[in-house]
Amino acid sequence: MYEGCNKTAISSRNAIADALLSLMREKPYARITISGICKEADVSRQTFYAHFPSKDSVVSYALERKYCFHPEEHECCRGSMALKDICRAYSDYIVDQQDILEILVRNDLLYLMQSSLYDCLLSSPAYLSGYPADDRVYAADFLAGGLTGIARNYILQDDRARGDHLESLLYSLLSGAFFR
Repeated sequence: MYEGCNKTAISSRNAIADALLSLMREKPYARITISGICKEADVSRQTFYAHFPSKDSVVSYALERKYCFHPEEHECCRGSMALKDICRAYSDYIVDQQDILEILVRNDLLYLMQSSLYDCLLSSPAYLSGYPADDRVYAADFLAGGLTGIARNYILQDDRARGDHLESLLYSLLSGAFFR
């Protein structure tokens, strides 16, 4: 898979990702073909496979490029990443990114979001910076799984929680308050 910085290649990658997301708004992921993506993106199959090994990798790229949760970019997490701050930032993220989350839930692709969230947490310099790398890995996996599950349930609710309630719920769950 191409990882360089050639402008034409990046443009092709972005066109492919945008085409797949556009198609996913219209029909189920399982019914979308590589040929259909190529037609929508106006690229050849050869170009597709030069950049991506699969449709899943296109979704992962789109998540990384546009929709990844970067807690350190949220105003409450700059300089620190306390649990309360992560809960606030993630509740805002869920509310702001409902469209892409609905697409992922509808197509059973939340595992790609979980993987993306895991990678984003581990790549953040402020995330549990005072802990050993092995502990950070376990914590990121636990947190990515829990946060992804919260996003799924939020999307599946007919009457969706307000951001402040979602933040409070996240904090209560992750701090262990529900299990005392």
